[in-house]
Amino acid sequence: MQQDPVETSSGRMNAKDIATGVFLIAIAAFGFFLNLENQQGTAAQMGPGYMPMLIFSLLAILGVAVIVGGLRNGPDPLERWALKELVLILGAMAAFGVLIERLGLALSVATVVIISTLADRSHSLRSVAGLTIALVAICWLVFILGLNLNVSFLPPALTEL
Repeated sequence: MQQDPVETSSGRMNAKDIATGVFLIAIAAFGFFLNLENQQGTAAQMGPGYMPMLIFSLLAILGVAVIVGGLRNGPDPLERWALKELVLILGAMAAFGVLIERLGLALSVATVVIISTLADRSHSLRSVAGLTIALVAICWLVFILGLNLNVSFLPPALTEL
């Protein structure tokens, strides 16, 4: 789906990279704010806030690097947001979180795949079915068999029979 770009007078700036860098720095700043109450500790004796602080620091550094790259690259204007696709993808993730305990891993993953593929019209029913089967199988191999997570693979109502 091709959309009209938003006009910018950025010259040699890459508006997409600059917007991405600002977004990464904003996420890092928000994470730092949420992590203020946690003890940081040291590298030898890490507190509960040490790893989040490290991750948010790396995210902020990445944001700065992306902005610097955006200032050096040629113009690449921002395009309009694909709101329908954004809502579908975020809705699929939210559905997974709500359904995992009620329906189990298999049906939750299948629901995510089906909702997510609605964001891209190029999928056929056969490709959605194949992708669903493949991802459910991979999730079973990794999370149930490999990591032995305490998550029901099938709906709990079926496993309690």
